[in-house]
Amino acid sequence: MERETNEELEEYLQNNENLGTPQPGEVRKCTVIQVGSEHVIVDVSAKTEGMINVRDLVKAPEEYKPGDIIEAIVTSYRGDDESKLYLSERKYVIRQLLSELKKSGKGKVVKGHIVRKVRGGYNVEIGGALSAFLPGSQASSLNSVDPSKLIDQEYEFEVITFEQRRRGKSYNIVLSRDSMINKKRAEFLNSIQEGQKIKGKVDEITDFGVFVDVGAMTALLPRSEITWDKSVNIKEKFHIGDEVEAIVISKEPEKGKMSLSTKRLTSDPWENIESKYPVGTVTDAIVTGVVPFGIFVKVEEGVKGLVHASEIFYGNYRRNLKDYFEEGQNVKVEVIDLDIPKRRISFSIKRVVGDPWEGVEERHHIGETLESKVVKLLDNGVILEVEDGVSGFAHISELSWNFVKKPSDLLQKGQTVNAKILEIDPESRRMRLSIKRTMEDPWEKLSKEVKPGTPVDCEIVSVKNSGAIVKVLNYDVEGFLPRSHFSGDIEEGKTVKAKVHKVSYNPKLDERDMVITLKDSFSSKKETKKKEESFFNSAPMTTTIGDMVNQKSEKQK
Repeated sequence: MERETNEELEEYLQNNENLGTPQPGEVRKCTVIQVGSEHVIVDVSAKTEGMINVRDLVKAPEEYKPGDIIEAIVTSYRGDDESKLYLSERKYVIRQLLSELKKSGKGKVVKGHIVRKVRGGYNVEIGGALSAFLPGSQASSLNSVDPSKLIDQEYEFEVITFEQRRRGKSYNIVLSRDSMINKKRAEFLNSIQEGQKIKGKVDEITDFGVFVDVGAMTALLPRSEITWDKSVNIKEKFHIGDEVEAIVISKEPEKGKMSLSTKRLTSDPWENIESKYPVGTVTDAIVTGVVPFGIFVKVEEGVKGLVHASEIFYGNYRRNLKDYFEEGQNVKVEVIDLDIPKRRISFSIKRVVGDPWEGVEERHHIGETLESKVVKLLDNGVILEVEDGVSGFAHISELSWNFVKKPSDLLQKGQTVNAKILEIDPESRRMRLSIKRTMEDPWEKLSKEVKPGTPVDCEIVSVKNSGAIVKVLNYDVEGFLPRSHFSGDIEEGKTVKAKVHKVSYNPKLDERDMVITLKDSFSSKKETKKKEESFFNSAPMTTTIGDMVNQKSEKQK
């Protein structure tokens, strides 16, 4: 019975080591029984409960829960009867930390919270109780961070200075974040081998590369090592937080640097390029860029080349390529040149399509009327596209049965018109066309119905020094009104009643001309007759009135 009593007493003493009246300076294990906004009430296994005020806690009161076990130093009894017991967890933690620092000295790694930013660095609280200083020169990894985001954040630091002053009553502790990071970084780099695969997360994206957090350090993934495609858009390919797998291509433990490569996870696409894309190969490609001198296309990742503008269209290739191509468009191309040392490859689109001038005489013949498009306006005519890659020229004299001063007065770029083939020359890649010959010749009807002296209604089209060009309204043809055949002034746009003075129509010689008069009867004066004979004899008959006007104007100068 006595043996059982002794065992029970020993067990009780082991489970209640705080027995006895607590004395100031004594360390007690306490059990949290109540939490307030400014204090914590604890059970110290004595006649009275203990209180720890907020300034003597190492954490905020709300972080404690009933039942938590903490160690604290008895500081005092207060109250009229000195019945209130006060303790300090902070003093206990400070005592323990100082004891550990005395033993380990410099080089010890501790955890702490940044309290505030001060001149020259930061105030740090180790273990929530012991104050220390972190110089800015020893916190390069934190100096670029917004100070407000550092407050209350826990980090690891290395103790680089520990000094006790005033016989141990005060102390000076200086910390370093950089030295600890550098040591860990060096250890990490020594454990890594070049060529080894490694995983990390994108930490920062710049124009020259991507910084990847691999745990113990941040490594650089240079732009040139991201992909075999040199035109990669880094900001489109990566986003902050993306997981990345790469290969270590270089490391410098003494400088704390490491470089990575993602492109080397795959083989160089230019290896054996000649066997994959020999000259003459036709393959699918994707347009990656459109420039004035051609288009860039990609046949696979890292293999990108140029289709020069001269290799896109047959004939006149000076076109706005953006009207025909856009990024992402699929095209078929033929390899026409390889420059392996310079990693250049040239393509052609038109060679895949084929030369449209080959067999053109089999598809088209002289006298055929084609629907064509005006692609260019010139001073002396227009360029018409009759099919993709095949264009022809229509002279200004072949645009209308009437006089045309400028092609732009009659036609506009992009307009669709009918044109008749007058001539085909495949060797010179030329075709001569006519627009007016697709329409009925109005002079044929006029020559049958109109004789000298026939009255006609005319509209004044333009007035020259030598006379005026008029449009015969009922026949939609133009004639010439010499200055000698009217008196006074006439105005453009006015309609006048006139008579036909002379008509010349010979389609075999391509002659179509008419002179009209505003006089009531034909003058028999020799002077008038001589002027007319002189005019007609000096101006060869042409297909338009314009040449006649110009001839007479030159003589009057």
